[in-house]
Order: sequence, then C-alpha cells, then structure tokens
Amino acid sequence: MTRETKVGTILSFVLGAAAGAVTALLLAPKSGAQLRGEIAEGVDDSVNQVRSSAKDLKHRAQKIVNSAKARVEDAVDAGQVAYDHAKNA
Repeated sequence: MTRETKVGTILSFVLGAAAGAVTALLLAPKSGAQLRGEIAEGVDDSVNQVRSSAKDLKHRAQKIVNSAKARVEDAVDAGQVAYDHAKNA
C-alpha cells in the first residue's frame, strides 16, 4: 500500500466517521441547542483527529526525508572516495 493510498484511506475514514456522527446527531430526538452543541463537539473531535493524523504523517515523512538524505550523503561520500582512489591509481 503506497503512502498516498494510506493517506486517502485515513482521510476517507475520518470523513466517513464525521458524516456518520453528524447524521446520527441530526436524526436523534434532541433540542436544538443540545444538538448544535453535540455537532460542534463532534466537529471539534474530528478536527483534532485530522490534526493528530497530520502531525503523525508529518513526523513519518520527516523521518523518511532524513533517512533519504543520509543515504544520499553516504552515496556522495562513497563516490568521492571511489573518485579519489581512481584518480590516485
């Protein structure tokens, strides 16, 4: 599963959960003020989940970037050593 697919799956899940929560709240017999409060709370929870997922994704992406950067630096160093060795031979 690619990273883009994972992000799409997570986003689809969060949006589906939010839509389901709002639908359940709208169909439940409650007063207007209570219903609006619960909808606002549900939206806040969803926003917090999205933010948490985004932070997690950002940390993972940063780890991948750092790892790739280290690999490139190692490859450049190895290339420089090989070049120097070939030059002096």
